[in-house]
Amino acid sequence: MAYAVVAGLLVVEVIGREFFGATFLGVQQLAVYAAILAGFLGLTLATSENKHLRPEALDFLTKGLSVSMTRLSDFVSSIFFFCCSAVSANFVLASMVAQDKAPVLYFHLWPLQLVIPYAFASSGLKHFCFFLRNDLRPHSG
Repeated sequence: MAYAVVAGLLVVEVIGREFFGATFLGVQQLAVYAAILAGFLGLTLATSENKHLRPEALDFLTKGLSVSMTRLSDFVSSIFFFCCSAVSANFVLASMVAQDKAPVLYFHLWPLQLVIPYAFASSGLKHFCFFLRNDLRPHSG
């Protein structure tokens, strides 16, 4: 839905500029924020579906250890995402304290930024669940 909003906003911007010779103030900025939102929410969806892009060049090194290595990688990934969530929560808090506002649109940024620690924490929790119970992990094919 967020990418549909991005596309819709940009279409409105192009139609306004090409047919009416006018631009709508803040439409491009809103499209950028919607794309950021879509990207972070996409991280949680990719984690849920086990559809991350990753290199497979060295998979032959761990071929015999596939289940153990998968569980270990889920544990390491969960720690990584939880750390990213903590750092990004601190970033959002700093933005809230500083009362950072979006240029042109002048709304506070921190409510929009909450998607960042949410996405990282959600992915971390999912990887931790996959570590605990490998049968919960969707197998990509």
